[in-house]
Amino acid sequence: MLWIFIAAAVCAGDLLVKHYIDTHKEENCYEPVVGGHIIITRFHNPGAMLGWMKDKPKMLMGVTILGIGVLAGGLMGSLYKKKSVLIRLGLALLLGGAASNAYDQIMKKEVTDYLRINIGDMAIFIGGILTAIGEIKESF
Repeated sequence: MLWIFIAAAVCAGDLLVKHYIDTHKEENCYEPVVGGHIIITRFHNPGAMLGWMKDKPKMLMGVTILGIGVLAGGLMGSLYKKKSVLIRLGLALLLGGAASNAYDQIMKKEVTDYLRINIGDMAIFIGGILTAIGEIKESF
């Protein structure tokens, strides 16, 4: 149950931040914070990461829904098979970030990116790395 909560918290947190950015920041704003290491911005991406599949929204939606199903199934399977904490955390972060971005795609037909280091994208990135490290650790 903890892992589903983590995924839901990542999704909800990301959606709340996106809502704040959409209602309080100008499109393409550029606000450096944390000594310029993080840039607050507001950009709407109609595709996946780096604009991938922006010209194929129906295919993107299918891939997105399939991906969320695979991640949710993987997370549930990791509970049954007693996989490592790294794998479970990685899958929970991946699922939360993917669900948030899928919600944006479904409701707005685009994803709000708000930081040069976006929570949803970072959750997907970190989740993927943790999952891979966990799988490698379990293999040895």
